[in-house]
Amino acid sequence: MTNTRQSGETSGGGDGPGPAVDTSVLELSPAEREEQGVADEAIVAAFLAVARDGSPDEKDLQGVTLPALPLDRVVVEGTDRHPVDLRDATIEGPISAEFATVKVPILLDGATVGGFQLDNARFEDELSCSGIEVTGEIDAFEARFDGDAHFDDATFEEAVSFDEAIFDDDTDFDDATFEGAAQFRGTEFHGDSNLLDDNTSFTGATFADRAAFDQAEFGAIHFEEVDFEDEAVFEEAKFPNDAEFADTVFTELADFDEARFREDVDFSGATFHDVADFEGAVFSGGQRSLEEDADFRDVVFHDEADFLQASFRSATFRRSSFEALAHFEATEFGDDVIFTEVTFADVADFDEGRFDGDADFSGVHFGDRCDFRGAEFRGGDNFLDHDVAFTGAHFDADADFASAQFSAASFDDTAFGGAINFRDSRFTDRIDFSATQVDDDAFVDFTRAKIRTGRINQPAEGWVRYDMTLASIGDIDLSVERKRDSTQLLDYFRFCRTEFDEFSDHEFDFSDHRDYLDRNAWEIHTFDEPAGADPDYALEMTPEVIETTYLKAKQSAQEAGDVKVAGEFRVKRQQYSRQKNLEVVRDASVGAWARVKNFGRAAENYFLGITCGYGMRPIRIGMAFLIAPLLYVPFYVFGGSLFATSAADGAQIASLATLLSNDGARILFENARFSYISYTTIGYGFIGPEGMGAEVLAASEAYLGVVLSALLVYALVKRSEL
Repeated sequence: MTNTRQSGETSGGGDGPGPAVDTSVLELSPAEREEQGVADEAIVAAFLAVARDGSPDEKDLQGVTLPALPLDRVVVEGTDRHPVDLRDATIEGPISAEFATVKVPILLDGATVGGFQLDNARFEDELSCSGIEVTGEIDAFEARFDGDAHFDDATFEEAVSFDEAIFDDDTDFDDATFEGAAQFRGTEFHGDSNLLDDNTSFTGATFADRAAFDQAEFGAIHFEEVDFEDEAVFEEAKFPNDAEFADTVFTELADFDEARFREDVDFSGATFHDVADFEGAVFSGGQRSLEEDADFRDVVFHDEADFLQASFRSATFRRSSFEALAHFEATEFGDDVIFTEVTFADVADFDEGRFDGDADFSGVHFGDRCDFRGAEFRGGDNFLDHDVAFTGAHFDADADFASAQFSAASFDDTAFGGAINFRDSRFTDRIDFSATQVDDDAFVDFTRAKIRTGRINQPAEGWVRYDMTLASIGDIDLSVERKRDSTQLLDYFRFCRTEFDEFSDHEFDFSDHRDYLDRNAWEIHTFDEPAGADPDYALEMTPEVIETTYLKAKQSAQEAGDVKVAGEFRVKRQQYSRQKNLEVVRDASVGAWARVKNFGRAAENYFLGITCGYGMRPIRIGMAFLIAPLLYVPFYVFGGSLFATSAADGAQIASLATLLSNDGARILFENARFSYISYTTIGYGFIGPEGMGAEVLAASEAYLGVVLSALLVYALVKRSEL
């Protein structure tokens, strides 16, 4: 029996019935149609008639074979919503529906289709293409899919283009295979139903050629376990809801430049074999799904990872591996970020990065140079004890933290294999440091750094050197793991024009290190350098620089009330002041008068040093004051007529034998009494010098007495000032 339907001439509907249409031709094989002379136009008319008025049985076209379906600019509609069922059908040519409107559900599951031409087409109901095999190209520029669109398990043998298409409901390409280029540039995936946990899904899909999603906009999106065998481009794509890329493999370039992730995004377990480009990407994050807004746990970056000027809220890179350059320059982390147990095999560049929350780099292995120049670690109170933690980190090469800003930082249990640069860095709260050197050249450079409080501990083995040139340090506790090593502690610290009292109520205290300082002649401006080392010091160690160093140390100890330490540093300062003067004296380019003045200062300095220890040796000058007159007595007693005095009636001792007699003892005592009278300028009037030499000596004694008494007062005053 032949099935016929009334159909409009140009669409699936009209103002009135058209001529009868034989819909049975849809069931014929290609050979039967050719034998019966059925034209392609009749096939299209029959299809439109079935779509509009067909019964469920008539709409069941499973397994049929059709030629190309040209449906351009037509309206495909039906009297009910029963789908046109083309499951497992074969459509030899492309389905062309440019500028068409399809208002009935279409089922193409398991079908084989020669391609789609869908420019500006609109599907107002479901389009189901699960397991479809598309042998030709798909061009769906600005197409619109109002209902669900299912392409799971589909195979696309040629290029696919959904540029600027709109998917308004749930869409899935799960386990689909794209053998040609796949373009979704500017495509919008909205999704507005609650039937699925996600709105769009490409889970398990394979892209054998280039996949372009640049400027696309997604609802909730799943790209888990996707295999991108060629470039994957998501440049300027927008992800207003959760995005899942877990365990996805990117074989070639992964381009997420300027992408916007407004909710949580998950890249955990992903593998990037080529460049991973997230330059300028924004990870705004949400709190509905993941613990961190951006999850990069266990990711492997085989090539360069570029997060230049990216912006995160909270993020985790726990256990990830960066095998090439990791570029985080000027990247912003608005909340907590985790890099624990990450491996950086190549350069790690965090220059001018900003960490507004806590940053955890515990257990990180830096296999090459790492740069944190100008980085800001502002920290928070909700995660770590320290605002930034490098606890247990291993630095194989140089690390540069120059001009970095820290609040509280921990470098406990770290290992250094190169120079660690903290020049001009700032620690506004505290620092905790306990580092081990991997090789003998490792040292930490705190030149011009400012450290308010903290702790620097030397471990049992592998001590690290610390250069504090021009630094400002507060109450930092310098300690050792083993008590017996305390006498060597300051051998590994170099203080050069260091400020010790810049922070109010947080002055550095040398009192805990008196044992070392006494043992090491109170020297703090050098440390034990390894053989062959040539550090790049900020200042040349000139006498003037060293003098200033001890002046600042003396002032610090004085403010701390430690008289002993302040005095010893004063002595060191004066010693290098003398060396400074002598350098001027030896400099032939300096004018003669300046050299003479500096020679006088050096001589005065030397005299003060040997007599009273620059005011720090009052006992020395006191003893000198007491015994100085005795130095003159031998001249008066044994010097002959030239040094004769009226003491003992002018008698002198001619031999040592006479000295041991009673008369000799009397002569010695009387001349000693004369010496002390002259020295103290008492001058009783009944005793005086007679010989010319005695007169000179007596006058010099009076002068020496005045000088030594003045020096004694000077030393006592200086000690009292300390």
